[in-house]
Amino acid sequence: MPFLRLPAVSRPTLLGPSRRAQWRRWALRRGASAVCAVVAALLLVALVRPPPPPTTSALVAARDLPSGAVLTADDLRTTQIRGESDSPGTVGAVGRVRDLVGRLLTSPVAAGELVTTSRLVPRTAAEGLPGDTVAAHVLHADERSLDLVSAGQRVTLFADTGGEPLATDVLVLGVDTPETPALTGSLPTSGSPPRGLVIALPHTALDRVFAGQRPDGGPPRVLTVIHP
Repeated sequence: MPFLRLPAVSRPTLLGPSRRAQWRRWALRRGASAVCAVVAALLLVALVRPPPPPTTSALVAARDLPSGAVLTADDLRTTQIRGESDSPGTVGAVGRVRDLVGRLLTSPVAAGELVTTSRLVPRTAAEGLPGDTVAAHVLHADERSLDLVSAGQRVTLFADTGGEPLATDVLVLGVDTPETPALTGSLPTSGSPPRGLVIALPHTALDRVFAGQRPDGGPPRVLTVIHP
């Protein structure tokens, strides 16, 4: 019975003794070494590189906003700032639009600037005041100039009797509205009560304001100069 002859199989060029096979083996070894070196470098960088810093969502002004502006949703946009919610760089940051809509600004805010709680007129007289600061109501000596003052502005207080400033950089929290005189027929009307304003003052400045008395024995009254 005749035997079938199988065709000769050439040896792989990588395993042969030829110079071409030797060169290919050398090139593969060099390539494998380079790949291993790159992988090792990437692993080392991944181990040494610090993790990305934490970020917090916060609201910034979408455009330039003037002092006294009432915030709307269109005035705000969300951004990411470095730091956790309780870190020093994010103190006062607000992350939800609904917490700012309708609030009044105490000072101008530039486009892209962080809108913090310190830039807002408090909802109540005592909201957000530092521990050494109190809200106080003072009478104003010039009602016409009082019409120029509004909540959120900063003013300098003077006694109406003259002298050095009683307090500077004072935050105005509210201003009394003028009362409409009632119709009393032929009966004489009594004068409307003097108007004043509610201000935030540290205890030391509050003592200076209320320490003096008017020459007629009445409570002290102040004059205000609005900061630009």
